[in-house]
Amino acid sequence: MKWVVLRDRTQTFRLWASSLLAVIGASLLLLPSASAQRQPGATGVGFQVGQPGGLVLKLYQPDSVAYDAVLTSDADDFAVAHVHRLWERALPNSPLHFYLGPGLMAGAGRLSSTPRLRLGLSTEAGLNFYAERFEVFLHLTPTLRFLPTSHVALDGNVGLRYYLRFP
Repeated sequence: MKWVVLRDRTQTFRLWASSLLAVIGASLLLLPSASAQRQPGATGVGFQVGQPGGLVLKLYQPDSVAYDAVLTSDADDFAVAHVHRLWERALPNSPLHFYLGPGLMAGAGRLSSTPRLRLGLSTEAGLNFYAERFEVFLHLTPTLRFLPTSHVALDGNVGLRYYLRFP
């Protein structure tokens, strides 16, 4: 088996974009009728791939507000959490919803030696749709990290959540 190593961000973005389109297309074709699951108290758990990839959680509040978190780690060098407060609106004549909101990024780097605090601000903007108790989503997350050093990144993710609590 030959492993492909991605050497630049353009190649990584192309792979991410084509994977994203394949997941969305397959989901739209294979999943049954879509129904919005945005009632206050709905609690979802799942995963996302991309930067950062990991475990995702979402809790809906009244007035189309939700709290979204992703926990990611490589179990050796870093552990980071991103938390966002999102406002979500349905797109007219579409099963898609648009969401946007500010957030924080916090964690620790260099876990194998002396841990260093990672801290930053971020925003999340994306699209999602629901099929039964599942949510398929994709989003972009611009992040401004200011500790331990300043760094700006534009990350993208695609993921799937299952709603455990469905009031």
